[in-house]
Amino acid sequence: MKIYRLLISAFIPFFLLILFASILTTKSYLLVSKGLYASHDDVVFDHDYAIDRIAGYLNYRYDNLDFGVDELDDTIMMRQTEIDHMVDVKNLYTSLRIAAGLSLILGVGLSYIIYKKNKEEFYKTFKNLYLAPMAFTLFLGTFFIIDFNKAFTAFHQLLFTNDDWILYSTDVLIILLPINFWLVSASIILVLFSLSLGLIYYLNEKIIMKRLS
Repeated sequence: MKIYRLLISAFIPFFLLILFASILTTKSYLLVSKGLYASHDDVVFDHDYAIDRIAGYLNYRYDNLDFGVDELDDTIMMRQTEIDHMVDVKNLYTSLRIAAGLSLILGVGLSYIIYKKNKEEFYKTFKNLYLAPMAFTLFLGTFFIIDFNKAFTAFHQLLFTNDDWILYSTDVLIILLPINFWLVSASIILVLFSLSLGLIYYLNEKIIMKRLS
């Protein structure tokens, strides 16, 4: 039973983290930031069209990033290095989504087994579910506050095996999604992640605890 508790404590938080991180790949979220960053003053292309193509590529609506400054332009606006990096990002994103889906299935399945066998164990599992994830959140949050640029670099060095992520300030991806965009986005993800853990704790106390009384 202990191994089940440990697995649930890993699977459920991982799913939630990837769920909230996936917001970054939606067209709606990317468009919300339009005009909020200084680099957006350098946009000389159709901002909404570029966002649609990038978000669409990450979400499998488009097969490539061969787009120009607008829908009528047949040239390719992004450098090959940018495109190569986005291929890596899409592959990583796909792997994480699959892993998150499996984590949800396994986490829910194991939770059901524990609930049926021992409701008190179920309660204890979700009572302590937030401990390790919150420590992780505090660590990342502190890292971001102290030196987000270093954290951003470490993240890319950890997840990518090449230097394609090192782009020019004039590249489309950097103009659309500058470093401050990622700082704000990372903060939002951590806040949502923390709130979801708090909600799980609250529901566990309100619902499961009552059934044990």
